[in-house]
Amino acid sequence: MVSLLRLIAAAICLTLSLAHAIPARNYGNRWNIARRSVSLDLTRNPDYAPNGPAAYARALKKWGAEVPSELVHSLAAMKANVGEVGAASIRGDREFLSRVGYGTPPQYLDVDFDTGSSDVWVYTSETRKHVAGGRPVWVIEDSKTAKRVHNATWMIAYGDGSHAWGNVYKDTLSIGNITLPAAVIESATSASLSLTNDPDIDGIFGLAYGLPSQTEPQQPSVLSALTPLLSAPVFTADLQYHSSCGAYTFGYIDHARHTANTTIHYTPLVADATFWQFGYTGLHVGGQNVWYLSERWTAIADTGTTLLLLGADVVELYYATGVPGARHNTSIGGIWTYPCAGPALPDFEIGMANGWVATVPGRFMNYSVMPDDPATCMGGLQTFGLADFGIFGDIFLKAVYAVFDVGGARIGFADKPLDLE
Repeated sequence: MVSLLRLIAAAICLTLSLAHAIPARNYGNRWNIARRSVSLDLTRNPDYAPNGPAAYARALKKWGAEVPSELVHSLAAMKANVGEVGAASIRGDREFLSRVGYGTPPQYLDVDFDTGSSDVWVYTSETRKHVAGGRPVWVIEDSKTAKRVHNATWMIAYGDGSHAWGNVYKDTLSIGNITLPAAVIESATSASLSLTNDPDIDGIFGLAYGLPSQTEPQQPSVLSALTPLLSAPVFTADLQYHSSCGAYTFGYIDHARHTANTTIHYTPLVADATFWQFGYTGLHVGGQNVWYLSERWTAIADTGTTLLLLGADVVELYYATGVPGARHNTSIGGIWTYPCAGPALPDFEIGMANGWVATVPGRFMNYSVMPDDPATCMGGLQTFGLADFGIFGDIFLKAVYAVFDVGGARIGFADKPLDLE
């Protein structure tokens, strides 16, 4: 579905680029158009957005041409509660940002969809000026539908020590084609430096499976309000390595984004899950003959975490057996590094209980160059202090097509085309 829409969008962009602008005359607030001696006053609707695919279908019908079945299905999907939002890579895949509209009319901000938390918060007109800096904010006063939830506040602390807090509102969210009224939106009156020092992000959009939002008194999470409105109780993530061509979809699975004729392999969430936490059973380092197996390993799929974080023994296994010159640098917090000029990093394979194996290419495992030493690189796999579960962040998720099945309490993965050139 989406692949056809991308072709249509490209054709529309090409047409617009070739068109010549014809200057129009504006008489005050009235546009006077002569047609058979009748004067028409036209008022522009600022909230109107033309539907390019629908216009294309109408043009085909008008001239008796066949409307492709893919286009018919795409238009049907648009009328349903489904939506697609782009996922743009920022600063070497440090995070992936998506455009979401806040309020009426929508004010679009760049937020991080985060499957590791449940709160939806943004910087707003209430945020202290020195905290918000020059970034775009949600101007609450400009929304016709914003309502303060009186006597309600929120505060959230993330695993990396960053935190934010403020007031609670209800207002409309625009997520792709989906409009969610009266959603709980948290206004950040302030935030920690570790958050505000990131100039690219305007807020965080939590999508954890069942984690309560950090509001007082308790308010429903956006995901719990959104799910009943979707055509299907699912959302997906296709994060792309060093690319802004990725996307999230809500209410449907875009089968054009995973490898053709392949199955989506589902794994149930652990009992009483609040995060997208599931079990996996095997690990393998490329070039080695041994698989390491366990029935006790679990991990959380977290789009809001950049790295792949696992137990110290597993991380040491990867670097000690597959990466010559790798070092565990305790002087800088225990980061694993290795010589950038060394051989290519090995692939990292992760086996699921259902028999499917995810392969994270070695190229993805190379995260960055150390800022104070251009000859030393930092790996995308690092140690996680909590040994009872790991975090499958973006290093892993860039290698798979991920389906977050809210209704089925499960998570699915499939192979997808990877640009490894």
